[in-house]
Amino acid sequence: MIKRSLTISVALALTMLAGCDKDKAAEKKDASQVIARVDDAEVTVHQLNHALSRLQGIKPEQAEMARQKIAKSLVEQQVVVNAALADKLDRDPAVLMELEAAKREILTKAYVARHLAAIKPAEAEVKAYYEQHPHLFAQRKVYNLLSMRLTNAGDKLAEIDKRAEAGASMAELQAFLSSQGLATEIASEQKGAEHLPLEALPKFAALQPKKLLVLQGGNNVAIYEVVSSKAEPVAAEQAKPFIEAYLGNRSRAQQAEKLFAELKQKAKISYQGDFAKLAGAASPATAAAPGAAAKPVAGSDAVAKGVESLR
Repeated sequence: MIKRSLTISVALALTMLAGCDKDKAAEKKDASQVIARVDDAEVTVHQLNHALSRLQGIKPEQAEMARQKIAKSLVEQQVVVNAALADKLDRDPAVLMELEAAKREILTKAYVARHLAAIKPAEAEVKAYYEQHPHLFAQRKVYNLLSMRLTNAGDKLAEIDKRAEAGASMAELQAFLSSQGLATEIASEQKGAEHLPLEALPKFAALQPKKLLVLQGGNNVAIYEVVSSKAEPVAAEQAKPFIEAYLGNRSRAQQAEKLFAELKQKAKISYQGDFAKLAGAASPATAAAPGAAAKPVAGSDAVAKGVESLR
């Protein structure tokens, strides 16, 4: 068995080269399409162009340097792939499983990309979103915060809320939690409004000095104190591309959810054994607000990954 550290890129290259063995009788490539020959294998311009197409933010003056760097990387990768084939890793069960997993993910992304429409949000929709979220845009602030996080607050949640509402300081609350055997650490951080929970922004904006804000998610708790803040508003025109991207992602999320529901409806699915309880399970669709980290957005991990590839 090989270690799981074998990268998907090398695994995919193994598939490509294994397939090439079956096509030796096919036409030889034009010499102008070959970047380099590594033993009996070829690294082609098509591979290079595909790798280049996946890069983002490359400036025109950087294009040739990127082209040369990627070409060298592909050749070096081919050296490893040849060695892997010589070791017959393309027949190893663990590698075959990795290849199959990569194939499934690529097919899912391709299918979702083909069946989702790119819909540009209307100007009125963009304007409405801007106006509905003043704390994220027109009244945006950058906060200097003290924070303390607990990953398993358990039965201490009610007491934490009670002490925070009574005016306890961050240091006092930490002392109480330490006396209860909970390890805590106070961190100092600076965050713009877009990096804080969207639904809590009005609370951050209204939080008085030395007062604590407790945000709860299950047994996890984040406690904040605003040390200072400064207004750094984002004008409508400046915010527009971010809002358009968010609304576009949300639209694709909704389309993906509908697409998945239709596919699931047509498919014959029969969970077996201990997995029978999954038959009625469902996952809610969510989308990240502008500036926030993207979250899964479809009713299955597979479709979610497909949508992520379009962002």
